[in-house]
Amino acid sequence: MTLTGTAERAKELTVRMVRAASVSQSGGEQGFPDGLVELLREMPYFQAHPQDVWVEPIENDPLGRRNVYALVRGNGAKSVVLTGHYDVVDVRNYGPHVDVAFDPEALLPRLIADLEVNARSEAEHRALADLKGGEFLPGRGALDMKSGLAAGLVALERFAALPERVGNVLFLAVADEEISSHGARWAAPNLNALAGREGLKIVGVINLDATGDNGDGSAGQAVYVGTVGKLLVSAFVVGVDTHAGYALDGVNVNFLTSELARAFEGHPDLTDTSAGLVGTPPTILKQMDLKTHYDVTTPARAWLCVNALTHGWDAETVLTRFQAQAGGALHQALTTLRERAEALGEGRSAAHGATPLVLTYAELLKAAQAHTSNFDSEFQAFQQGLPAGLDYPTRSAHLTGWLWDASGLLGPAVVLGFASLHYPNTTLNEQESAEARFLQVVRQVMHDAPARHGVTVTERPIFTGISDMSWFGQTDPADIAFVNANTPVQAAHIHAPPAGLPCINLGPWGRDYHQWLERVHMPYSFGVLPELVWDITQALLTADRSTAVESSVVMSAR
Repeated sequence: MTLTGTAERAKELTVRMVRAASVSQSGGEQGFPDGLVELLREMPYFQAHPQDVWVEPIENDPLGRRNVYALVRGNGAKSVVLTGHYDVVDVRNYGPHVDVAFDPEALLPRLIADLEVNARSEAEHRALADLKGGEFLPGRGALDMKSGLAAGLVALERFAALPERVGNVLFLAVADEEISSHGARWAAPNLNALAGREGLKIVGVINLDATGDNGDGSAGQAVYVGTVGKLLVSAFVVGVDTHAGYALDGVNVNFLTSELARAFEGHPDLTDTSAGLVGTPPTILKQMDLKTHYDVTTPARAWLCVNALTHGWDAETVLTRFQAQAGGALHQALTTLRERAEALGEGRSAAHGATPLVLTYAELLKAAQAHTSNFDSEFQAFQQGLPAGLDYPTRSAHLTGWLWDASGLLGPAVVLGFASLHYPNTTLNEQESAEARFLQVVRQVMHDAPARHGVTVTERPIFTGISDMSWFGQTDPADIAFVNANTPVQAAHIHAPPAGLPCINLGPWGRDYHQWLERVHMPYSFGVLPELVWDITQALLTADRSTAVESSVVMSAR
């Protein structure tokens, strides 16, 4: 298809950034900021104000990655932030096309030729029709999310070209969204300090992340006023080990863990249904016993991790609900074992004398502290002795196991906590005046979109993919404190709260992101999306214009 004007520019920028292969945790991700700064400094505004483009190292990032900032200044302090991530997932699933996965124009004919011969599934036939139809551009990162960044850059360029600018626009490209969000975790909490240094008053954040849609685009053409949160709920399970020849003298931890898995997987009571929305049910990501060698002793301990997504519940609500399910599961497991022992003629099995214990990681920590005289030094020494390469869940299992030994408690039991990085859920609060004004502007732009741009854009309450929105919106400090208290690995704690700013997600749509047929819908993502980003940005900056020019002209060099 033929694109013109800003749509052609959005495509050009997308292709250029896709070719800069910024795979998460690779040299390409580390080097991407240099290329992006070079691109930004081609713009006339930044040629005149080169100091208004800068990179910032991400504090405590083991890979030394950086975020990129570009600030176009105007009259007054009102400011809008346009943000998105520049890392992409790897290309191993491209198979024979891996050599052109970052070259959309070379990839397109290769995919068409492949699919014409090999397409079998509905998804592959849909991809063939899309690519031959000319409205979709393939390539790793074309959808997720270089086209989102391109929309922000087009809006930034347009703002910079105005002869008289009201307000300021800050473009922010961050690293690592696909893995751990190190970039946004560092940048967002520091936005308010940056605003203070630069004389800015941030009135809103537009996150530019992508949406999938296998239909006509009506689901993908959406603005999201909230995002899901993520918790990795862990269960450290303790049984009573015994010789396998005397099985009734023990309580096999694998049986207990199986009952916990049955109680947790997809359970409606563990699925967030806040505000009348049915969320994503929990699912188990890891289940294993912790015995590391073979002998005929039954396993004594096990580890289970559950993905729990939220859109309204706080972390304490989540853990309390998991505690209730865990208590019921242990009770049922022991009841079953007693009944089976009695059916075998044994009324004095280990299950008969067992009283299950369910506690949180914070409660276990207190018990261990009370039971161990040199607790601080011994626990610190154990942590320092763990291998450096352990992932957060595995490290959490080791730490919880040490605390269990130090506590003097006995099984059967389960200790519940959080085994990895927490993503808070956020949503715009219409009871808060700044967020209400922000939402009013967004809704007006969406209301006008059919007449102005020929598309209908739907307001949706929750972005269901985990996103960097978690770090720009508002969250309760008490919720963060609760999560930290029940997260064994300190590196996984939230050390700085989210920015607490009004935030939406408005991004491109396409199909099959993270897959070899990833592709972005060009008419919307290149033609309409930059216009919508521009409309919202301008509306936010010029709303209440009589008070928008707040006494100073922020045109000085940074």
